[in-house]
Amino acid sequence: MKDYDRGIIVATLLLCLFGVIMVFSASSIYALKAYGTKYYFVERQLVYLVLGLLAGGFAAVINIDMVRKYVYVLYGFIILLLILVFVPHIGTVVSGSHRWLRLGGFTVQPSEFAKPVLILLIAHVLEEKGQRLNSSPPVLLPLVYTVIVLLLIIKEPDFGSVVIITTVVFAILFLSGVNPASLALTFIPVIPVAVLLVMHSTYRLNRIKAFLDPWQHAQTGGFQIVQSTLAYGAGGITGVGLGNSFEKLFYLPEAHTDFIFSVVAEELGFIGVAAVIGVFIFLITRAFSVAARSGSIFTKATVYGLTLFIALQVIINIAVTLGLLPTKGLTMPFISYGGSSLTAGLISIGIILNLSRRVNDGSDEDDNSRWG
Repeated sequence: MKDYDRGIIVATLLLCLFGVIMVFSASSIYALKAYGTKYYFVERQLVYLVLGLLAGGFAAVINIDMVRKYVYVLYGFIILLLILVFVPHIGTVVSGSHRWLRLGGFTVQPSEFAKPVLILLIAHVLEEKGQRLNSSPPVLLPLVYTVIVLLLIIKEPDFGSVVIITTVVFAILFLSGVNPASLALTFIPVIPVAVLLVMHSTYRLNRIKAFLDPWQHAQTGGFQIVQSTLAYGAGGITGVGLGNSFEKLFYLPEAHTDFIFSVVAEELGFIGVAAVIGVFIFLITRAFSVAARSGSIFTKATVYGLTLFIALQVIINIAVTLGLLPTKGLTMPFISYGGSSLTAGLISIGIILNLSRRVNDGSDEDDNSRWG
């Protein structure tokens, strides 16, 4: 236990416990009306938290070299799950999206688990090919593995996850020492593809229009942004008090999931928002320090990648609730309601802790010469 980064453990637990409190606060009224009990969502969140902590704990203690041995099997399993979401009676369609698999009374979102698995695979390939990092095959392989995942997630569709995965993968390749010019040439075709995906999707175009002028579309596509903005304004410096949100009374859609941070802002004000962001900054900084102190390409790429996933999702979620980005359907890590997001996030933290132990006890391979 002494070799694990305790700062990461404490920060993660604080965010998870805070998340349980906010899920109950944001969902209790809606749960009472929809399910007859105000504890419906918080009880399920507690179950998710226990499962996530068990999964994260397992990821923290497992022999990471064994994981690397079977990383291609894990990748193949994730690809299978991403395909199964489109199979009738196995995949679940919600609001026209094929993102979930139903298991009993619970749903699983494979794209959330694809993120840590993809990072492990790319880190493994970069470590294996580190001596020839700028040659075509080592650079091409991570991109091929990534594109396969992206094509399946685009089909769901889940454009927000596509943006995050693409950004993180290019960041890892850049940090790994891949020639920036080669990366730029690879990235250029992504721009017109992204534009086409937006232009040929009515709901994405509507989101862009609502983002550019939410008050003009206050009763349609801009409704969430407007209500979220009102929540921030009502919160002021100290907030209206825990449990006293007005927006969660059926005004703010997805109040306990994608827009839970708006409820945080309304109930706890600027002070509460600053405190939560401060904990996230501490967590992200501690994780980055693990990567910075490592001498292994695999450890650096894995920790940087998993941490960037968390950091980008936090930044984008807050930006969306402030109306600085179009709505994307991304949860706030460790705080929003949702089993897949919470469990995948805790697995990512478990992997980071696993590698922090190797860095702290000196068993991490001294391989700085191969890190760009």
